[in-house]
Parts: sequence; structure tokens; C-alpha cells
Amino acid sequence: MANPFKKVEDFENEINDFLKRNKTFISNQGKRISDYFEMSCYNYIVRYYQNQGFTLEVKNLIAKKFKYKLSPSGYPENFSFFEIRLKNVFELEIKEICFEIHHNLTVQSGHQDDIYLTPDISVINKNAIISDKDHYLVENSTKKFCYVENSNLQTFCEVKNFNPFPELLFNFIGLYNELKKEVLDKELQREFPLHLAPSLMISGKGNVHSERIKKSLEARYKINLLYDLFEHGLRSFSIYNSKYLKQIGSLNPKTFDAIVIPQEIEEDDLPF
Repeated sequence: MANPFKKVEDFENEINDFLKRNKTFISNQGKRISDYFEMSCYNYIVRYYQNQGFTLEVKNLIAKKFKYKLSPSGYPENFSFFEIRLKNVFELEIKEICFEIHHNLTVQSGHQDDIYLTPDISVINKNAIISDKDHYLVENSTKKFCYVENSNLQTFCEVKNFNPFPELLFNFIGLYNELKKEVLDKELQREFPLHLAPSLMISGKGNVHSERIKKSLEARYKINLLYDLFEHGLRSFSIYNSKYLKQIGSLNPKTFDAIVIPQEIEEDDLPF
């Protein structure tokens, strides 16, 4: 079995290259390989939407630095994210459908509205994060509970720095059922635009058995089980290969007046 681990320096170079091309750079990040792999996977998802024709905009830079949210702890407003936009015509007016791509954001269950999960990467409707100081999970404290209602979750991805094994793959189906119940119930999201279907992103290579499970589960459900992303991540999310990834439609997409893109940060303003 091939080793699923990769040098930290390779991830640093890949991440910095991506962020430099988006007028920003990495800040205050974890030193574990799993953190770097998760950051790379976040970038793959951003690239995927760029390949689908979305306009990208970096949001909430911290001192001109992109700050990844690498754990469930911390308030979302203290971390960076990407906003993605797609223009369309609604009732003879040009509007934009807007979404946000977040890291480690808490999401309401699709079965019961008072229980929550935190997928590694979430695509949500714009301005959908709720900050509740009176939530039962933070009562009698000075904290607030930040989450997204399930109806505003478009899709999600889980990132695992492992070689694929049966229990890992089937556990993902449980998470899929809890977060995207309407898709499993065949109440398919049909609205434009399309999103990447819920995806499990795995660093290591599969064996004969895990490949068979992958083929079976992808035939049953609208999911992507992606193996060997250490070696083939960029290729898997290239413009050519992206068209082979499964998609789902939008759930309750929100439209906004078309906005003027703000002036981009000048290269000289960035400390690299």
C-alpha cells in the first residue's frame, strides 16, 4: 500500500501558489500534514467552481492574509472564505446567484433542527450564517453559537488524510444522510446552478476492495469518493476531469443585484 503522506513543503508551495494568484497568502496555519492536505482540498473546491464559470472573490482577509479555519472552534467572522457568484437573467434583470465556501462551519441536521454537524468544507447561501447568543448550547455563558440552517447548505466535503477503508467510506454515507436528506430521499435539488455533489476527499490510494466499494456507492448515491488526492488532486479537479464529477442542483438559491467588483488589491500592497 502506498504511503498517503506528502512533504509539508509541497503543500506550502501549492497553497501559496493558489493564494498568490488570488491576491492573498497563507496565515497562521497548522503544521500538521492533515492541515495542509485540508487546505489543499479547500483550494481544489474553489478551483472547481472557478472552472464552472463562477466569479471568485476572497472575503474577510485578516491583515491582508487568508486565514483558514482548521478546526470547529472559533467564530466564522475571524476567518477568511471565498464568495462565488454566477450571473443569470431573472425577469429581464441581470442578477447574481451568490454562495460562500467555508471551512469547518457548523450546519443544522436535515432531520432535526436542534442537532448539528461540522463538515470540513461547506458551500452555503450568501449571508446564511446565524449567530445566536441565546442558543441552548451556549446558555448561561458569554459565548454565541454560529451555524447554518440546513436549507441554506448547498453541498459539503469531508477531507481524510488516510488510505480508504470500508468503515470510512460507509461513515460518509451516514453524514450524507444527515446533511443532505432531500437528495437521499430522491427529492432532488433541481434549481440552477449545479454544485459539486457531496464528496469524500481522501489522500491515499485504494485497494481492490475499497475500489469496489467506491464503485458501488457512487452508483447508488449522488456522491464523489475521491482517492489518491496527494498525487492526483490537481488532475482530479482540472477543467477536463471536473466534468466527470457528479453534481446536484441548488437548494433555495438566493439572488442579488449584480455588484461591481471592488478594486483589487495592488501587488505592492501584499507582503510577499
